[in-house]
Amino acid sequence: RGAVGMVYQIEYQNIQYAMKISNKKSTKEYEIAEKMKNYINEHSLSDVKIMNMFNIQGFILSRPVGKLMDENQLCQKKYITQIFKQLAIGHKLGLVHRDIRIYNLILFNDEDVYLIDWDSSTYNGFNGEYEGSFLTASTSVLTEYELTRGKQVSAYYADDCLSIIYMLLLFNCTKEEKITLKKLARDSSAGILLVERKKVLQRYPKEAIDCLDEIEQKRASLINIDDLHNQCQQIINKYINLT
Repeated sequence: RGAVGMVYQIEYQNIQYAMKISNKKSTKEYEIAEKMKNYINEHSLSDVKIMNMFNIQGFILSRPVGKLMDENQLCQKKYITQIFKQLAIGHKLGLVHRDIRIYNLILFNDEDVYLIDWDSSTYNGFNGEYEGSFLTASTSVLTEYELTRGKQVSAYYADDCLSIIYMLLLFNCTKEEKITLKKLARDSSAGILLVERKKVLQRYPKEAIDCLDEIEQKRASLINIDDLHNQCQQIINKYINLT
């Protein structure tokens, strides 16, 4: 169950699908999936897997049907690589996901992870009302949300990459810290969330946080997708213990 919808597992013509019931435009994610699939085919990117989506009698179905990724499975290099490869397709189509968090990662057969829920996505350079994750949002996004009450929040490719890093860094939170941060995220308390998240991240080397701050400061100008993704994956490999 998500903030604006619910997902059901159904069977259609003896095939298992996931079906999302949402109060958002139901075809947006399907249309994005089609564009991503076409991009993958045009560029012969056979090593990139995305969720297959189908428009059947007006209902948007998807497969494979997996399970939500468990936090204990998150810090595996093969999964992070897969997430970045899928994200790169969206970015090269000009999209910013804005809602990268563990609840939008589907694991299939403990082998493949799928980044889902592009419903909150927008274009790079967008500035307007915010839709997306709070817990893993970039510092810039949370700051703008706090200053404008969510009405004027920009979106850039770097925000998605930072969300992946923050998601991984927060994996080592204590149980109490996770409860506090998740409550602040649910309440859209961006300002307090920034303060509390900064406290949690103090357990990491200052050099690591400085790397993130540098990306935050340059986020609007980081438009070379390959360079940006490589830079962020290098930070992950250096400061996060992936298995």
